[in-house]
Amino acid sequence: MPMKTRHVPLLLLAGLALSGSVLAEEAEIAVTTAPAIDPQAMQALDRMGAYLRGLETFSLRADDAIDEVLDSGQKIQLTKTVELQVRKPDRLRADITTDRKAREIFYDGKHFTLLAPEARYFTTVEAPPSIREMIAAVETRYGIEFPLVDLFQWGEDADAAADIQEAMLVGVSKIDGQMADHYAFRQDEIDWQIWIAQGEAPLPLRYVITTKDEPGEPQYMANLTWDTQAKPADAVFTFTPTKDDHPIAIVVQDETPATQEDAPK
Repeated sequence: MPMKTRHVPLLLLAGLALSGSVLAEEAEIAVTTAPAIDPQAMQALDRMGAYLRGLETFSLRADDAIDEVLDSGQKIQLTKTVELQVRKPDRLRADITTDRKAREIFYDGKHFTLLAPEARYFTTVEAPPSIREMIAAVETRYGIEFPLVDLFQWGEDADAAADIQEAMLVGVSKIDGQMADHYAFRQDEIDWQIWIAQGEAPLPLRYVITTKDEPGEPQYMANLTWDTQAKPADAVFTFTPTKDDHPIAIVVQDETPATQEDAPK
């Protein structure tokens, strides 16, 4: 892409009288010679992932929007706010507010608690001793998808880069006063974009995901606001029920695949 935008103006300045067909041919050559995967874009992801893994404590607010595609094809946009407080390796708090409900998550290194603050129902279960293990266990055992899970896994899966088919630098943007490099990536089932802050703290400030294998190609977009100096206290991560809070059981997913004989008739 950058080769194309520079190449044509230089020809014009030189006063070359090129026909429309020749210009089209030059543009095609410029596009085809550009690499499908820009190494600098991949390096930017690696640098961001290394920085995120190095953060020991932080707080984060994510304001996001997701498309819901109706049977008619019309898109309805739903919004959500996620506020995270993290102290690695074993403390996490998440406050989640959507258009339809609110949830609060507490993890103190020993227990995982999910609270519905409006109805005052909660469930508490034992949990593994690290954030990463807890997230995996909660999703596998209870089917709970954790918000912003990529922030705890970015760069740890070496095979993830192999799924990227195209990668490019789109340009430079300003997000809430911060200069950010805007990158775009393509994979089989999704297109995604990410804006990474310039400077010594390459934090993701915004990302957009387009799901290509679903009708209507719905999009998800999130704006991220960081505080890497936050040091939340122990009490933030511990849930203490009041007299108005009511414990309920949590449903465990069937972790054993059904055999031919077990299949429903």
